[in-house]
Amino acid sequence: MTEAAQTNAAPSAEEIAAAKTELHNTIVARFNNLVDTKEFKFSFKTDKETGVKRPTVELRLPVLSVEGIVDILQNGDTRPKELELLLEILGDAVYEQARSIVNDDEAISQENFPLDKVTWEFIANMPKAERRGGGISKETWEEFAKDYIEVMPGATGKKPEQVGLAAKLLLAKFNPVKTQKPVITMLQGQLGIYATTSQNAEQFADCIEFLTKKAETLLNADPAALLEAL
Repeated sequence: MTEAAQTNAAPSAEEIAAAKTELHNTIVARFNNLVDTKEFKFSFKTDKETGVKRPTVELRLPVLSVEGIVDILQNGDTRPKELELLLEILGDAVYEQARSIVNDDEAISQENFPLDKVTWEFIANMPKAERRGGGISKETWEEFAKDYIEVMPGATGKKPEQVGLAAKLLLAKFNPVKTQKPVITMLQGQLGIYATTSQNAEQFADCIEFLTKKAETLLNADPAALLEAL
């Protein structure tokens, strides 16, 4: 057989097996079971001066896996800063849930605080949108309300004072009108218009999702049971 023929010959079964083994070993060597990959989206508001909106940035980033969390817990004595950060993040989840409860009730105190609503089990079983709503900063809610007030008069033809009142009720997460289903339905519809009109809706997606789910929960609630719970 000529040298050219040998060069163009198909690889043997042994060569294929060896290549597969090498590829497998390379993948295993690079695999890190202490982290998982999660997709994140970062959106931006339209610049009022230029009218230009920075495109959304989508990234795949490493986050701790279950194995990674266990590894930190098992080695916390030699990696105290990592353990401290993990415990801090766990505490933040409780804080955000408690903040949401405090914001909704001006009469709240240590004596009447519903401790059963800040347990890890309770928070974990909350609807995702509601849980994320508690983690939305006050500044983000205020920016959402400001954008709503700017967008909705032109989108609906409503007077600024009407839009302002709607924004106030949305900012209060429907609590002042939680038993008034016609008002909630109207606000839900207005929120839908905002979501499809505002150029900044993507930035406030968490606010919109939270309010949409909260409206659905209130609208599906039994009025007698809701009144009894108040």
